[in-house]
Amino acid sequence: MIKAVHIEDEPRNIELLETMIQQHCADDVTLIGNAKNIPDAIKLINRLKPDLVYLDIELNKGNAFELLDQLPDISFQVIFITAYNEYAVKAFRHNAVDYLLKPISIAELQEATAKAIVKINSLSVNADILKVLKDLKSNFSHNKIGLPVTDGVIFINKDEIVSCEAKGSYTIVSLENKKKITCSKTLKELEQLLPESNFIRVHNSWVINTQFLKKYYKGKNSYMEMEDGSTVAISFRKKGEILSFLKHLE
Repeated sequence: MIKAVHIEDEPRNIELLETMIQQHCADDVTLIGNAKNIPDAIKLINRLKPDLVYLDIELNKGNAFELLDQLPDISFQVIFITAYNEYAVKAFRHNAVDYLLKPISIAELQEATAKAIVKINSLSVNADILKVLKDLKSNFSHNKIGLPVTDGVIFINKDEIVSCEAKGSYTIVSLENKKKITCSKTLKELEQLLPESNFIRVHNSWVINTQFLKKYYKGKNSYMEMEDGSTVAISFRKKGEILSFLKHLE
């Protein structure tokens, strides 16, 4: 019998997974404990030494990566649980790590659990786990950004952003799908969250993603055309910096 623990900070989700495992995976897995935060999870795993850990990515005051970093020995299989979209999930598939996408379906729970059990029974420890963690950290810390809006926060991938335009204390964020989001961060605040490798300030009111740059129009009133057809003015003060940047692309 496979010993499993569940690390999750939402009581309702803990109860739901326990019920699903009892009803649909009971012949293979026994859930022997759960924890809601990183300190308790470390104690639980070190004490019970499970074969399998169902691990939610986002935890109260931390995340799965911080938890696994603090464990001296990762000798168990991990099934990550995430509410992130297909883009983030590609990292799991690419590295052959099992995952469950919320809301959890019975079929996916059974399939992921079965894959983990095969690895456990074959004494195959996930030797790539540290590489996986590094890749996933990069995806979640660098690719996702939260944009505060009037009714909450919208999470998008940074590489979906085409341009950002200042509108007073707000910023209009234009996306690849031509959707526009009015964000309650200033352009300066937003610029600090975007990677310098792709994003560049071309005007007092504009930051663009160079991945979507289509054409640079030189002249006294130089400007840039983006892939979505929009145009962005280049300030005289920024012109030298832009030309230097463009030179590196040639």
